[in-house]
Amino acid sequence: MEGYIALMIPITALLIPIVAILTQHQRRMAEIMRQNLPTGVHEISELRREVHQLKEIVNQQALQMDDFLTKQGQLMAPPPAPQNLHERLNS
Repeated sequence: MEGYIALMIPITALLIPIVAILTQHQRRMAEIMRQNLPTGVHEISELRREVHQLKEIVNQQALQMDDFLTKQGQLMAPPPAPQNLHERLNS
């Protein structure tokens, strides 16, 4: 039992500064996060606005592409087939 206590004393003595260092680091990180919070909120709203603009551009381009392909298909479509036998023989 004395060996166990003798071993625990130096381990505890070494753990105290480690815990203090980790606590200090955690406190500093919390302060940094609090300082960056307003900037982060502004950046997020700016990014959301940009994403919204990009979605609008993509939607407009998709509609323009659809219109273009529709017009292209109408220009490239074969002429309509004649309806009666007389039109078929004369063409």
